[in-house]
Amino acid sequence: MARHFLSTLDHDSAELARLAAAALELKRRGRGAGRIPGAPDLAGRVLGLLFFNPSVRTRVSCESAMARLGGTSVALAAGSDTWRFEARPGAVMDGDTQEHVAELAPVLASMCDAVGIRKAELMTSGAQATSASASYAELARDEFLHAFARHSDVPVLNLESNAFHPCQGLADMATLQELLGAPRGERYVLTWAWHPKALPVATPHSQLLAAADLGMRVTLLRPEGYDLAPEVLAAARTRAEAAGGALEVTDDVEAAYAGARVVCAKSWGRLDAYGRPSEEARPAADLRARWIVDEAKLARGADPWFLHCLPIRRNVIATDGVLDAPRCAVVRQAENRLWTAAALLADRLGRA
Repeated sequence: MARHFLSTLDHDSAELARLAAAALELKRRGRGAGRIPGAPDLAGRVLGLLFFNPSVRTRVSCESAMARLGGTSVALAAGSDTWRFEARPGAVMDGDTQEHVAELAPVLASMCDAVGIRKAELMTSGAQATSASASYAELARDEFLHAFARHSDVPVLNLESNAFHPCQGLADMATLQELLGAPRGERYVLTWAWHPKALPVATPHSQLLAAADLGMRVTLLRPEGYDLAPEVLAAARTRAEAAGGALEVTDDVEAAYAGARVVCAKSWGRLDAYGRPSEEARPAADLRARWIVDEAKLARGADPWFLHCLPIRRNVIATDGVLDAPRCAVVRQAENRLWTAAALLADRLGRA
């Protein structure tokens, strides 16, 4: 049975920490080396990549990781390189969909040893977009991703969906281990930041879970009405407490930063208007100063590291002073996408 990687919630904290530690070991041995010394040999193995959304770090990290392990990859841009796909069971395909996932998945699985898929509706436009009337609860089912996984007998890797971005979560786990050594019990703040448009919740969901799985004392800092999905918050709290940490949710900016060892910034949209950004009553731009990560806020912490998944809008999400400071680790965090992709691919595709 294929071992998919659709959400970190499908794996226990210990397994995720092991993958993150393996990534840091691959980084230690492989940085600047081309092929990674001592890593599993994936010669002849093929990674298929199906992107419905723009990608920089995700695509490059996957392709680079596969190359450094001796394998190869094939990337397709949905819509421009492909037909329009259908995932609904029993669909009568007399409209604008030309290929069903029931055929697509087994065909790609017969040609590839694993398939990575990025499909998040807030980033999707044009021919592959889902109806704007869909609610978050509907979109969070990630029907295409899960249908593909059901029809695939090779591992399917979630490269960002509506609900989760587990590869980003795994990279953040590795980064937190790298920066702190022993993250358990340390203060981690995931803060919302103002952004000119609504963004998906998949990344903050997975980042929150990453810190929780490491047993950190996690604070979700957000304006009233901008909670993440209740089921994700509940899971994060349970996993944090099981690992010796905790989770609190607050809109108190001053108190949240106090004593923080890590501050991770991200913007996301309201769940009650998800997929319908024109209906979202977003906090006004003049509140940017309250939510932007700046030097004064970080000074309340315990010499904290600053994280962001990138791309980041300078002087909107965080100031130049934060991003250009020695304690900014966003580039290291992004590089770790490569090493965690390599660890995941080696784990899923490595031969005994």
